[in-house]
Amino acid sequence: MKTYIAKTISLTVMFLTLFSCDSYLEEVNPNEISADIYWSTLEESETNLISVYGAMLNEYIVNARVESWRSDEGYPGGRFNDRSPADGQDVSLFAKNWYEHKINENTNELQLRWNALYQVIFRANQVIEGLNGMTDDLKSQEKWTLQMGQARFFRGLAHFYLHSVFKQGKIIIRDVNPVKPADFAKAASESAEVIAFFRKDLEYAYINLPGQMLPKTKVDAGAAGTILGMSYLYEGDYAVAKDYFDDIINNKKKDYGYALVQDASILFTKAGDFNSESIFEINYSMHKAEDNSFNEDDFITRSARYSAPRSGGGSSNLETFTAAAWLIHAYASDEMDPTDPRNTVTDRAGVVRLRKVSLRNSAMLAVVNDEDTEYYQSPSAAILQNFKTSGKYGYFKKYTNHDITNDENTLGVNSWQSGKNVVLNRLSGVYLMMAECLNETGDIAGALSYTNAVRKRWGLLALEGAAYDSQEEVRTRLQLFEYPMELCVEGFSTRNIDLRRWGIAKERYTALSERNFYATDYEYLNEEATGTGTRTASLVREGISTIETDFQIVPEFSAAAEFYTDGYLPYPASETINNPKISN
Repeated sequence: MKTYIAKTISLTVMFLTLFSCDSYLEEVNPNEISADIYWSTLEESETNLISVYGAMLNEYIVNARVESWRSDEGYPGGRFNDRSPADGQDVSLFAKNWYEHKINENTNELQLRWNALYQVIFRANQVIEGLNGMTDDLKSQEKWTLQMGQARFFRGLAHFYLHSVFKQGKIIIRDVNPVKPADFAKAASESAEVIAFFRKDLEYAYINLPGQMLPKTKVDAGAAGTILGMSYLYEGDYAVAKDYFDDIINNKKKDYGYALVQDASILFTKAGDFNSESIFEINYSMHKAEDNSFNEDDFITRSARYSAPRSGGGSSNLETFTAAAWLIHAYASDEMDPTDPRNTVTDRAGVVRLRKVSLRNSAMLAVVNDEDTEYYQSPSAAILQNFKTSGKYGYFKKYTNHDITNDENTLGVNSWQSGKNVVLNRLSGVYLMMAECLNETGDIAGALSYTNAVRKRWGLLALEGAAYDSQEEVRTRLQLFEYPMELCVEGFSTRNIDLRRWGIAKERYTALSERNFYATDYEYLNEEATGTGTRTASLVREGISTIETDFQIVPEFSAAAEFYTDGYLPYPASETINNPKISN
């Protein structure tokens, strides 16, 4: 959670740095500012560095809604009248194509993501080129090195992201900004060349940035080291990846100051912004909210509306993202440690009992049987939400303001606007990646130790015994449960990249398409705590129900099992049409 987004940016700077990628082939790059005019002081370059952070605000970089649809974690819209996206009745063609892995080069949000990431690169290049043009006296100052480290981090990061999701990693390296229209015509580089390029940038940041930057919202060496470790993990180089993760966790080279948050109630809440577990986080804010909710340079995000229930100010249309049935069931099946005092509660009726769902479930998903967690200022999700009517049985909490309001409409000009921060990397994810590296290099005990440290934070039973005494068993547990249950819809395309690199995506979708789930009635404590109410067909169970009032959920992911190919995205048409040196 270390991304610095300034609270104010002057109109002059915004004019100089704003770059329209939709028409960039016809325009001289407006980011090209004469260094001898603009880069005369480090205060000026610091101001322009803000625009690089600002480019990360673009909703289409993370695009959690779309990424959830094309992973095994999310579901688009509701599940009404035995319909599903497979028959095209509940969701738009837009959502259906992502969910069914029928994305082509004309898919709009594909083009928007490509453009958004190259805008980060263009702005970072402007800072890098300006800094390189400064006097030797300015270059000798620590502030110059810190600015260069941050700019190169973001240039490396954007190339890493592009490499991770587009065209088998064969993307265009932009190491300098185009000046003339002809400069935009550039061929894609081979994957290995791209990797070498972005690692060089990230290594510079890793070496030259401090372990902890002030303010905490700025990127630091910990963020760079985490991304470097991920780059090696994604290539299957577990030994090198493990060294980076070991450094981040155990402060081997610098003092990063990270620690797992033990107060589970603050994760993914306003109170938990920039906490000790935070490594890289986009800092949104309502400070500069304007009427235009689709200005990607503004400080707001639309993800809250997309993932909130309608009763909390969420979207009234069907193109929302909610949890897949298997994920809801997996959280419900995760065993709590009965000896952990956090798992014993006194409910609103004065009854002492175990929690209805785990702390991890409560932090990640709003479900009908979580009666121990307030949701949008209602005592429980069951009181707030009629799950049967919506056909949505698990609402992701990571992007909503459920902890500070009763309705998303109260926070901005309208419910499209949210200032909720977006987490890209945190320490628990590094723990799980470290566990994977240890398991794949033969240290099963070490892998379980890191995995159980994360589970203990949530008051869950440790993974131990004969069920976890082989690499294959630990691997399966990490891939199918611990990763998605800890990191669901989090990060940059994390789950989709993981399924692809493990080579299990098609097998996974096929297995899920063969599982059956249904929703049954749930009796809950009413708002006055004087009696009970019933939410019909709201609690997800596995199997085929014979009860007439239950709702049999149509098997999910059948189309994904059929149409999934290699998990990469094609080049967008905006690039192939205008760049004669690149094609799908």
